[in-house]
Amino acid sequence: MRDGKPRLLILAEPLDSVDAVQCKFISSFARALRPQFDVTIASSYIEPATRCSLRGEGFEVLCPEKDRYLLNRILARVGRRTESSLWVEAWLREAVGSANRRLMSRLLADADWTISVNATNTAVWPTDVWWAQGVPLNVTLASMSGQQGMRVVTGGPFRQIVRLLDDRMIDGLHKSAGTLIAASQYVKQFYEGLGFKVDHVINNLTDFKEFRPDARPHGSKYVLAYVGKETEIDTVNAVQASGVRVVAFGSKLLPGVSPDRLRKDVEFRGHVSQEDLVTLYSGAEFTIFPFTNEPLGYVPIESMACGTPVLTYNREGPSETVVDGQTGWLVDDAATFVRKASLLWKGFDKARFREASLRRAAQFTPEAQARLLTSILMRGSSFRPEVALA
Repeated sequence: MRDGKPRLLILAEPLDSVDAVQCKFISSFARALRPQFDVTIASSYIEPATRCSLRGEGFEVLCPEKDRYLLNRILARVGRRTESSLWVEAWLREAVGSANRRLMSRLLADADWTISVNATNTAVWPTDVWWAQGVPLNVTLASMSGQQGMRVVTGGPFRQIVRLLDDRMIDGLHKSAGTLIAASQYVKQFYEGLGFKVDHVINNLTDFKEFRPDARPHGSKYVLAYVGKETEIDTVNAVQASGVRVVAFGSKLLPGVSPDRLRKDVEFRGHVSQEDLVTLYSGAEFTIFPFTNEPLGYVPIESMACGTPVLTYNREGPSETVVDGQTGWLVDDAATFVRKASLLWKGFDKARFREASLRRAAQFTPEAQARLLTSILMRGSSFRPEVALA
């Protein structure tokens, strides 16, 4: 205990800029549990400005002072580093040489935690809770096969090697935790399919309050698309080709997909500020979200919080957040997706969908999820790690 509160350790994925998805998740996570716990955030990499920001909020931060991510230092020099490439290097470090585990053993050698949560898929470390945010890398790669920029690296022997490494690492994560929490029903069902016992489902602790309808004029008519590593870019392009004006944003592009190439097909804005993103969501007729694999999906929630319905697939995480016919539309395949987008472009009852979207998004606040997670953590644990640490 410190200051009368139990000490909570959150083990995080590498944290890049303060507006990166992982950083938003971890900072919201820490803020939501701060009333009950004295929070420490540990990671194998935290970008210096992000480190300062987290410490400025009053959190203890543990990470190497030296950047150990060689590949991403090289990518940064040529302007190709992304949050995704940082995550992939974290996966490689752990899967091939258990580097993140060894680093944690040094960072946390003298630590004394009341409770600990591993919120990563890239660091095997004994904790009371493993909060699985997604599925293994090999599953993600399989879903991306055939997409632009991924046709080579998702096939054959490469994916088989990834699967073998994933199997070992996921088994280690499972054995190293006393309780397993999944970020969605889809993630729960996946790990139960591996024979794991999933104790709870907690969607997220991300605060979406900054996403709200923007009443400013938005100019000409458009639909909004997020373009990232999990996006079916061919489907986005097909929607544009059907006569729908598509404005797209995103900075986590797949290898081989350049911003200039995207701009030949759609109106691609690249990385946008939070304020501009809220404006884009609010002004869109609807948001399109065709994806390859998505454990939960922040984009549909952000869009609905701005009053804008979402067209997406009837599977995985987005099917748990978007309500078909009320806050958007769920379809089964790419051809139906394009036809539906073209039909909706001609008009629909926007006022009805807007109100339903706002009500739905209001259900994804961190407070209720934080209360559930706190109750789980405060039960304590008789955890004994099964993984021998190097």
